[in-house]
Amino acid sequence: MRIRKDPEVRQTELIDAALELFSSAGYEKTMVADIVKKVGVAKGTFFYYFPTKEAVLEAICTRWATELVTSFRLKSRQHTAINKLQIFILQLLLPSQVDAIIDRLWDEKQFNLVYKTWQQQVENVFNPHLTDIIQQGNQEGTMHVKYIKETVAFFWSTLDCLLEVAYLEEPSEIFLNKTKIAESVLERILGIEDGKLKLFMP
Repeated sequence: MRIRKDPEVRQTELIDAALELFSSAGYEKTMVADIVKKVGVAKGTFFYYFPTKEAVLEAICTRWATELVTSFRLKSRQHTAINKLQIFILQLLLPSQVDAIIDRLWDEKQFNLVYKTWQQQVENVFNPHLTDIIQQGNQEGTMHVKYIKETVAFFWSTLDCLLEVAYLEEPSEIFLNKTKIAESVLERILGIEDGKLKLFMP
């Protein structure tokens, strides 16, 4: 008699298997057949949950982004907007289980896929919380942002420089220098008083 698993459990199994295979074998070399073989299900089961291999990659990244935001909310519940922003940025800079997949995609020159997947997390998962932080800052008077949506776009352009340094593991001196520049830029675009935003604690 076959045991029917809860749909969420089965979906999680497929995501976990894809995460492991994408990280070890690479995205290009991993086929849907490899994922279902690892889980022990038929191909039809995979396609019931995910229309394409790319869709399961998106699910992996969405799970990571959602878990990051959940952790962020727990850590920053009672904090001021500036402190919340610091915690949010530091959470993004921490190593994660999706790093190995990004490495593989980069090696495979899947640049468009990396960008597309990242933008999905930014727009669907991160931006709503970033908007909440800015609105809180406006209410507190610690931030002064008139055009929130447009400012958020400049926020990510600035943060991309720090994420790149962390990803490439550049020397600490370069990281600290870019951090100071990022602090200054973010203070300017968010209307924060000079010297109030600290992204690195010595």
